[in-house]
Amino acid sequence: MPDSAPPPAFSGALSRLEISADEYRLRREKLCALLQARGLDAMCVFGPTRVAYLSGFFFSPTERPIALVLTADGTLAALLPQLELSHFEQQGPPLDDSASYPEYPGGGSGKHPLTFLRELLGRLGVLGKPLAADLEGYGHHWGYRGPNLSAVLGQPVTADVALVDDLRMIKSGAEIALMTEACRWGDYAHRLMQQQIQVGAEELLVSHTASLQATREMLSELGGRYVPKSREGLPANAMFIRGSNTAHPHGLHEAGAVAAGDVLVTGAYGVVGGYESELERTMIVGEPGPEFVKYFEAMLAAQQRGFDALRPGRTCAEVETDVRRFIRNELGMDHLVRHHTGHAFGMEGHEHPFLDLDDHTVIEPGMVFSVEPGLYVPQFAGFRHSDTLVVTSSGNERLSLYPRELEALVVAGAPG
Repeated sequence: MPDSAPPPAFSGALSRLEISADEYRLRREKLCALLQARGLDAMCVFGPTRVAYLSGFFFSPTERPIALVLTADGTLAALLPQLELSHFEQQGPPLDDSASYPEYPGGGSGKHPLTFLRELLGRLGVLGKPLAADLEGYGHHWGYRGPNLSAVLGQPVTADVALVDDLRMIKSGAEIALMTEACRWGDYAHRLMQQQIQVGAEELLVSHTASLQATREMLSELGGRYVPKSREGLPANAMFIRGSNTAHPHGLHEAGAVAAGDVLVTGAYGVVGGYESELERTMIVGEPGPEFVKYFEAMLAAQQRGFDALRPGRTCAEVETDVRRFIRNELGMDHLVRHHTGHAFGMEGHEHPFLDLDDHTVIEPGMVFSVEPGLYVPQFAGFRHSDTLVVTSSGNERLSLYPRELEALVVAGAPG
């Protein structure tokens, strides 16, 4: 079993573990260049993660719509509910203009919040001109109901998430540094959890206890350099499901205690500066039997094939083709596959692009992927490791460093 020492202190150059104001500005400049190239005068951004990506304003989405507006010439504005005004001032960049509304659905104004956005676009001089948005309107959070942006403005709007999300595909050095740190603490949370698993233990209690312990040590180690970006969740997290429940790729927690012979599929991650890591392992309680070893070794070999296939210049579909061909032709287990090999991620747990047969995105250095081909044996167990990999100029580098081999993933079969 891995030792229980905390990971080494972060050695990166970031004095605070967050993206700098200069990097947010460069992101907006890239988006402005895209708007100009496509003949668009402005873009409204509704998605909370995209708003944060462009401005550094992290918020909890509620029924109150928020939109960032960026014009092709670089003017920055925002639609904000009044309760978020001071919050934006605390986190976000200076705005050239803004529109605030009292409350949703109107707070006594008699006006839907999106009508304030229309007035803002009018003041910016872009109303009636070619406009884009990431979404056709604000998402349906917490009971929100609202018209599409095109209906509010009385003109067509080009809805295209790729305008922002394509910028997010290739991570900067600062983003990779934050994800590397997140991996260290995700690995550590998993280590603490593995040490606490024993026959008779409750999966939920072990998961939450390990997550809280790892979070305490993480905050103690990083101190004021750690900058929370969310109201919910812990900075370091680990969990597992057990037994035949693992044959469901996304099985939910079950009540009851760990038993000898249980197969465990785990998940662990850290969150640093708004960026996540991903780590999953397949473990066994007690001595592994021949059937377990057969599928475990097959899964491990399939994941290694994914590692070997992931390199710049190839497409995501080609990586998936290599892995699926290996599972089908060399393992004879294609019937046990339930999902594609992996996905990009960063600020969200799943991001575009995907290691999938129908995703032909070309892989480039700086992209970050999970590699997690799984095999799922009905009524027995699921077998899946997942690791965080960053694409380099010649191949890839694994950022999650938790042991992958079976001998490190056997839990004692008797109560401690």
